Amino acid sequence: MMGTKSFSTLCVLMIACALPLAAQNSAGTGAVVPRLVNYSGKAVDAQGKALAGIAGVTFAIYKDQYEGSPLWLETQNVTADNKGGYTAQLGATKSEGLPLDLFTSGEARWLGVRVNGGEEQPRVLLLSVPYALKAADAETIGGLPPSAFVLAAPPVGVATTSTATVTGPQPQVPGSTPVTTAGGTVNKLAKFDATADVTNSIIFDNGTNVGIGNTAPGAKLDVSGTGTFRGLLTLPATAAATAAAGKNSQPMNFTASAFNSSTAKAVNETFRWQAEPVGNNSATPLGKFDLLFASGTATPTETGLSISSKGLITFAAGQTFPSGGGSVTSVGLSAPSSDFTVGGSPVTSSGTLALNWNVAPTAAATANAIVKRDSTGSFSGGTIIANLGASGYSTTVGVYGQSNGTVSGDNGVQGVTFAGPGSGVAGFNSSGAAGGIGVYGQGDTGMYAFGGTTGVYGHGGSFGFATDGNAQQARTAGGWVKAMVYVGEANTVFRCFNSTLAGSAATTPPCGFTISNSSVTGNTIDFGFEVDDRFYSATLARCLCGTETPVLFATPTSGNANAITLGVYQTGTSNQILSDVYLIIF
Repeated sequence: MMGTKSFSTLCVLMIACALPLAAQNSAGTGAVVPRLVNYSGKAVDAQGKALAGIAGVTFAIYKDQYEGSPLWLETQNVTADNKGGYTAQLGATKSEGLPLDLFTSGEARWLGVRVNGGEEQPRVLLLSVPYALKAADAETIGGLPPSAFVLAAPPVGVATTSTATVTGPQPQVPGSTPVTTAGGTVNKLAKFDATADVTNSIIFDNGTNVGIGNTAPGAKLDVSGTGTFRGLLTLPATAAATAAAGKNSQPMNFTASAFNSSTAKAVNETFRWQAEPVGNNSATPLGKFDLLFASGTATPTETGLSISSKGLITFAAGQTFPSGGGSVTSVGLSAPSSDFTVGGSPVTSSGTLALNWNVAPTAAATANAIVKRDSTGSFSGGTIIANLGASGYSTTVGVYGQSNGTVSGDNGVQGVTFAGPGSGVAGFNSSGAAGGIGVYGQGDTGMYAFGGTTGVYGHGGSFGFATDGNAQQARTAGGWVKAMVYVGEANTVFRCFNSTLAGSAATTPPCGFTISNSSVTGNTIDFGFEVDDRFYSATLARCLCGTETPVLFATPTSGNANAITLGVYQTGTSNQILSDVYLIIF
């Protein structure tokens, strides 16, 4: 499909261009060859959809099909129909039209088109008709109009001894001296070596390459000798980047020659500098400057040495520090001798720095060791001295006293001077007398004791423990209340406490308890945890007993280790009496 479009376009271009050229050439020597070329194309967007209306189109003529800089370009506004079709005259934006020398070399020319600054469409080959611009040269003699050629008269004041008559025109610019030449060299560009004398220059053009100072150029421009640029030297990108790939800059090669003894031949050693894209197709694309290398005929590849857009250098693998004239002459390492042993320092040329522990970090209470937390985040330690004694936050434990297996009765916090032997915390008021609070826990666990140690010790009238929250203890431990309930008739729970619950649930009736009533056995209270192996205490709070003496009965419920059964009877009867009872589990 693309080939069909290109062929159609070229046919239109050939016919449209040939007719005006032919007409102008037949008009006689006074006619001017129009330097315009008709071109018909199609305006499409990046997705290939046709564009209608006014579009900006850039036309560029190249020597090569795929690469290279344009020999000529211009941008025109064209009007496309609803199918994207448009017609333009190449050269219309220039007063002189297309340059005469664009098609006079006999080499192929390729036309590239960009619509609205988008990606260039595939280049198309310009066929023979545009080269009819060469016909414009037929209107001149050596590039000069016929009026520049008149019969040359002898110079004034010069005697003429020849009887020959000048019968042909001689080139002469009015007011100048006639130009003479002693002959030229093929492919050498001419120059004036005197006012009217043309001779060879040092520029050699074989039609493919140009040499300066040599007649065997090996590249488009081959200079033998020194060069000076008094302006910016630019090596542009090889092409415009696309979303799929960025484009490197044109490279700059530096080539050395080294003799290979095994092959008995000279081998080129080529270093290449080039700019390369970074982060192509992103919101923040950048670039870097890289060094490449190749030996012989191989293509240079990355060495690893790179300079970022901020001037930061990335060194190639194996980079070593200089051992003499560089700015960095050594690298050293120091550390506290109480904790570390440093070896191999400093490194002045090559070597290894070593850093070793004197005593390895440990979670245990090891002298002179740096503390390391264990897998739970805990560690052991000896005496801790701090302005703030201990702080427990949220549900964490503020101070924890534990026997180490060999010494029993360790204290979580011990104040020997004020509190006496083995005291966990001593509480004193602001005047220094006893009566302060030893440990005060608000919301969280203030003090936690384990393994038979003294958790909190109140001395000399001080509070041993005070809290405005609930106290909690393991079910199998003794000393603190595990549960309390004030229960009335008809399974009513007036107040309760359950240490196995958290927050307000511990004190909000029924506090996780289940109560059932029987006219024979009374109230059965299921606490939700085992109570048949704990201490318990029942107290009659209120009784509708009349004149009879009440009897309170409390016992673990048969078949339910989590329950206690309560009953109140009259003396000499087995009937239940309506009553309220306190029951406490320790």
